[in-house]
Amino acid sequence: MNNLTSTGPLAGVKVLDLCSVVSGPMSAVILADQGADVIKVEPPGWGDGIRQLGASRNGLSAIFSMINRNKRSIALNLKHPEGVRLACNLAQNADVVIQNYRPGKMDKLGLGYDDLKQDHADLIYASISGMGEIGPYAEQRVYDYVIQGISGVVDAQSTGEPEMVRTIIYDKVTALIAAQGITAALFARANGAGGQHIRLSMLDAGLYFNWPDLMWNYSFEGDDVQYAGDLADMYQVSKTRDGHIVSHHLGADTSSYSTDEIVDLLAANGIPVAKANSRADVINDPQVLAMNILESSHHPRGGHMRFPRTPVRFEGTPTKPHLVSPEVGEHTVEILTELGMSLPEMNALAKQGAIG
Repeated sequence: MNNLTSTGPLAGVKVLDLCSVVSGPMSAVILADQGADVIKVEPPGWGDGIRQLGASRNGLSAIFSMINRNKRSIALNLKHPEGVRLACNLAQNADVVIQNYRPGKMDKLGLGYDDLKQDHADLIYASISGMGEIGPYAEQRVYDYVIQGISGVVDAQSTGEPEMVRTIIYDKVTALIAAQGITAALFARANGAGGQHIRLSMLDAGLYFNWPDLMWNYSFEGDDVQYAGDLADMYQVSKTRDGHIVSHHLGADTSSYSTDEIVDLLAANGIPVAKANSRADVINDPQVLAMNILESSHHPRGGHMRFPRTPVRFEGTPTKPHLVSPEVGEHTVEILTELGMSLPEMNALAKQGAIG
C-alpha cells in the first residue's frame, strides 16, 4: 500500500515525476504537498544530481529533501529499454507526467507526449524547458543564472552594475507556475476537455514574473509615455543602533534607535516596516513562531530537520504533515508490486541493470 495517502485537495491524483534538479521536482512537490501521490523516477546509484548540492548531513542534501518530500522514489535506468518500458507503464497509470529536460530528449527515449498519449488520451503531460522549443537558444543548457541574464533582472539591482539575484528565483517561479498550470489542466479535464500537453519555459516564466514592475517602462509602445523609476526605489534598508530595518524611504537618520524601538514606532503610525532579519533570525521571528510556519521532522539519515509547511491551507481538505524525502529507489519494490510484478521478475531486471 502507498504510505503517502493524503487527505489533501489533490488526493487520488497520481503524478509521475521524471524531473531532476529544481524546477520540475519543485513543481511536483507542490502537488505532493497538496495530496497527490508522486512517484519520482531516478537513475540507479546516484539518483537526482541535486542530492549532492548544498548543505547536507550524513550525505542528505537540504535542498533535495525540501523539494522531494512527500514523494516515493523508484530507481529506473532510462537508458535501458526495460527501464523505459517500466516508465511507460507507470505513465499509463498516472494522471500527470512532468519532465524538465531539453526539448526532444524524452521523445528520443520514447517517453514524449506523442508516445504516451496513444494509449492514454486523458494524460496531462507537462514539459518544462529552459528557453522553449524553438529559437537560437533552444538547445542551450540552462540554469537559473542564465535566465537571470536574459530576463534583465541583473540590470535592476542597486549597485549600478549588472548583478545576480542571490537565489534561484526563476527555477522556483517556474515551478510555481507549472504546478498551477497542471492543476488548471486537471480542472479542465474534469470538465470534459480531456488530456493535453502543457509547455512552459523558464524564460516565459521569468518574463511573466518580471513584467509588472521591472518592465513597466517597456510596456507602452509609441510616444507620450510617462516613464517612472523602479518600484524598488520607493523602499530601502536603513541602519539602526543594533541592526537594520526595511521600510519606505524615511528621509531620516534611524541609527540612534534600536531596531525594536523604530519598528514599534513606525508600525504604531501605520508605516509598513520590518526588522531586516538575518537568515538565522528568520527561524525565531515572533510572527513565524506565532503562525507555526516551520515544521520539524526526523529523517532516518539526515536527523532532525525543519521546513516550512505547505503555504496554502485548505479548511475542507487539510493536508497532513509532510513526510521525509526518499532514498534513491526506496520504493522500487513497492511501486513495481503495484504494477503487478513479482520479486523474481524484479531481480531479473536488476541483474540486467534496468532497475536499482
